[in-house]
Amino acid sequence: MKRILLILSLLTLSLSVSAQGRGCFGKSRPLPFKAGEKLRFSLMYKWGAVNTEVAWADIKLDSLSYEGKSAYHTQLKVQSAPFFDVFFKMREDFQSWFSTDDLLPLKFTRDTYEGGYVATNLFYYDWPSRVIHADINFESRGRQVLDIPLKDCASDLPSLIYSLRTLDMASMVRGHATKLSFAIDDSVFDVKLTFKGKEKLRVRKMGKMNTYHFSCSVVSGAMFEGDQEIQIWFSADDNRIPVAIMAPLRVGAVWAWIKSYSGLPYPFSARI
Repeated sequence: MKRILLILSLLTLSLSVSAQGRGCFGKSRPLPFKAGEKLRFSLMYKWGAVNTEVAWADIKLDSLSYEGKSAYHTQLKVQSAPFFDVFFKMREDFQSWFSTDDLLPLKFTRDTYEGGYVATNLFYYDWPSRVIHADINFESRGRQVLDIPLKDCASDLPSLIYSLRTLDMASMVRGHATKLSFAIDDSVFDVKLTFKGKEKLRVRKMGKMNTYHFSCSVVSGAMFEGDQEIQIWFSADDNRIPVAIMAPLRVGAVWAWIKSYSGLPYPFSARI
């Protein structure tokens, strides 16, 4: 069960790892997001006839001054549904600070509670030295202070959510694949993102939408088998918000569905 809940906590983040597909950050203007935007997702576990909401996730974006420079601040919070708290209480809080000019990440924090499991991250990005100064604490393993090598355009997951949305999805070629990387905890992960094309998708409780469909490769192991991939759909409009994500598990799958949105920079026009 803990492995399933870990995937739930990362679902809305998994979409972000493709942001490097356009070369780096902040190339596309005007941006498809603005300060004050809020997105809510319903996280569902599906296995055969079982299809139940087990958690929800909220993402919000604000602007502020970080060390005298204009920056965005985003916060992703994941919380298990009240009935599920009885069996497995989960609280995830991911926060990221990134530049408004080029969308380069500046700082990242993670605060995780999963059924008694506790983990925290504190990252500071040192671009001149090309390292992430990381302070990591796992309740089971203790504290680590280390430097993580910083690759070109690499980032943490929350800030990449917004970088990805600056992709010119309408001009992408079906089948185009890009190798990517992101850091979390004490590791850097490499994945492959593939554009699957433009699709009409029926979004739970929201109706049919025009979307851009991507698949993201995952590493085979405890939670996935073989060549399984995470599937991601974005609204085919000027906002390009994630509207659905599907992550296959050894047993069943987890779906994240957009539940509500506000503060978008443009009218939402993806509905059919």
